[in-house]
Amino acid sequence: METAEFDATLGGTEHLPYAANSFKFTASRSVEIAALSESILKPSKNKLVFQSLPVHMRRRVMSHNSKRLPRRLRKAHLEQLKKSGQPPPQKRPSRKHRRRPANLLDEYNRRQNRNVWLETHIWHAKRFHMTERWGYRLPYAPCDKAFRACYRGSSAHCLMQDISYYVPIQVKGPLDEIREMFAKITSSLCGLSICAKAYVSGCRQGNIHLYGVNTYPYNYIGKVQFLWVSSNNDDKTLLLFVHPSQVKEVESILLDIMPDQDILREETFKKRRKVSNIDIKIMPSSFNRFRLTGPNSHAILVQSLKCINNKSLKNDKWISIHEPQYLQEKEEYWNSIMNAGSPSQLPPNIVVGLVVKDPRLSRPSYRTKAKLNSDSTITVDTLLTVPSFLSISPLWDVKIHEAIKEERMSNGQFIKHVTETQLVPGVVNEDDPAWHSIPIVLIQRPGSQKSEYKKIGYGSGWDVIVPSGYALPFWLTFIMFGARSGGLRESESVAFETGECYLPPDSNAGKGNEKRIEQELRDKYFRLPPSKRVNYIKLGINSPFNCPWNILLSDWSNQQINEYYILRNRVLLNDIQDCITKKTSLPNIENATSCLVPVYIKLVEKGSLKNHAQICLPESSDLSNIKTLFEPHHNDSNEKIRKLNRTAHIEKLKKLRKRNMRLKKKKLQPVQKKARKDIRRQPSEYVLKTRELWLPSKIETVRHNNSRQVMGYISQGAFSFTEACSCGIGYIAYNALNTLLDSKHNQVLVRNTTSRKYRLANILITQNA
Repeated sequence: METAEFDATLGGTEHLPYAANSFKFTASRSVEIAALSESILKPSKNKLVFQSLPVHMRRRVMSHNSKRLPRRLRKAHLEQLKKSGQPPPQKRPSRKHRRRPANLLDEYNRRQNRNVWLETHIWHAKRFHMTERWGYRLPYAPCDKAFRACYRGSSAHCLMQDISYYVPIQVKGPLDEIREMFAKITSSLCGLSICAKAYVSGCRQGNIHLYGVNTYPYNYIGKVQFLWVSSNNDDKTLLLFVHPSQVKEVESILLDIMPDQDILREETFKKRRKVSNIDIKIMPSSFNRFRLTGPNSHAILVQSLKCINNKSLKNDKWISIHEPQYLQEKEEYWNSIMNAGSPSQLPPNIVVGLVVKDPRLSRPSYRTKAKLNSDSTITVDTLLTVPSFLSISPLWDVKIHEAIKEERMSNGQFIKHVTETQLVPGVVNEDDPAWHSIPIVLIQRPGSQKSEYKKIGYGSGWDVIVPSGYALPFWLTFIMFGARSGGLRESESVAFETGECYLPPDSNAGKGNEKRIEQELRDKYFRLPPSKRVNYIKLGINSPFNCPWNILLSDWSNQQINEYYILRNRVLLNDIQDCITKKTSLPNIENATSCLVPVYIKLVEKGSLKNHAQICLPESSDLSNIKTLFEPHHNDSNEKIRKLNRTAHIEKLKKLRKRNMRLKKKKLQPVQKKARKDIRRQPSEYVLKTRELWLPSKIETVRHNNSRQVMGYISQGAFSFTEACSCGIGYIAYNALNTLLDSKHNQVLVRNTTSRKYRLANILITQNA
């Protein structure tokens, strides 16, 4: 019988040691540990590493993110991913690393390759809906629901917009040659010429309508703001501020009217062309321009801008290039107009060139509303006299811009200097020699001057032009003093409230804008299910998303019209308004068959006007039965065809689905799987045919398509806050307006594209087209 081997404490012969050597114990079992590790790293079963965990520790995301696994299993998990052919994903840099200043700058430069950014882009991108227009990335509307708040800002407070996307074009040369050049592309019938006495001195800003070379009234380009820069030389300098959608046209036309000589170009971001005695230079991003609209805009400028006189002028680098003049006189004039209650009280379109301190010095610690002393008044002499030296400014000298950029203090340097040098916390020494002086230009805007359809003074304000690099310091200071920021939507809204069309339809810019709006509305319409779409055929609307001006004019002239124009002759517009008031026939004009008359539509009773609404010719009995006047239902001959096509299409899809299922069961490749991506990008033939049945693309006539003849269309219609009713800006064919007045009527019928109801409206001739 074998002796039992057990512990001595139990009566055995084995004596256990009092301590154990862990190193020897591990070394003696190294083979066993290696075998266990290999079985874990290379399991014999088809089991993933994360599946070896207990059920309560498993996560679905473990197959994609190895950091969800315990550290001891991560290496094996990555090995399995490599064997399966799925490379492990690249580790994304941390947010701290990505937000480093150097990395941010590189990222911002990369994102600006497609669209140009304004200097205030980062500020707007955090608070606005952004949109891509004309090669720029621009703010469209605030993220908060601030439509009425923006109107209150423009009417009672201050609405501020960054319009630095307007491109300045410099034309330099003898005055006579510039006058001859612009005489070919403008007309004095539309207003004062570019070389009028009121503008040549440089004390006021003007507006002109540009056309093609000797093509007036056709080939309209757009409305351009201009400003003469004072010069002591024989040559004069003219600055044109052009909308970005019109820059290429203006540039090509200015070159077309030059004599054929050598053209010089600079291989920089700025284009420059010099022909004979006239130098034309396009200067994008040379200035920052802010538009302040509203009566409180003057108070904001007074509180934000601190003028510098001859005694307080610092020894900045740019002063050696261009020394400012009349600083003391400008400061005295600015102090004399400080107490104006609104910019509309000041001389219209005056240009004020100032040299001011850094706006960060006058910025309040918290947002407040700028107010003025209401006790003081302005003398009549101050309002009537505009000094000739007032518009002189070193800002127009582009050479000093680089020197101003070099001297500019960043926000970090500004805060550091203030905290190190201030004696009392919260108090900044404005006489510190470290602060730099900045040249700026202020341009007054008079706003609406016609009391017939708009209140006088609405839309008045200031345009502030500052050098590049100083956009955010001025912008944030104006914001802290109570200015409300707006975008492109607010520009269109202010133009609508002043009775002006933002982009007229007879220009290429306006036509491009109409095509963009039409495409957006069509896409939105066909994204709806068929049961939710408005049947425009039954309503008698064959162009719900655009205004076919060519077809309208062709119907009223009984001939094919390819080119049309909007009447901008001020004398004729005044005569037409008199004819409407007196109900007399219109005067005979040239090219009447292709002429559109700009009108301001105002509803007589309740109702709401929308874009692309029809302006119709009333009959004699309509004025007494306007409340019961509806467009009768039209027959939709395509409705049955659409239903049959839809049924056939559904049957075809069912057959294809059954066929694919049969092929799948036979383990064959399904049909039409590879072409699915192409089908998603481009509409199928069935979709195109269906859309054509909903909205036919070919329109033959619009005049007699309804029970009432169509005279014109409304380009922009909405509720007008200044008029407290629904209004619209539209255009009527000249012959149609003449027919209306021959019938002794001066009111029209208006119908929206989604309604059968006709409403009565008054028409007024507008000169802001």
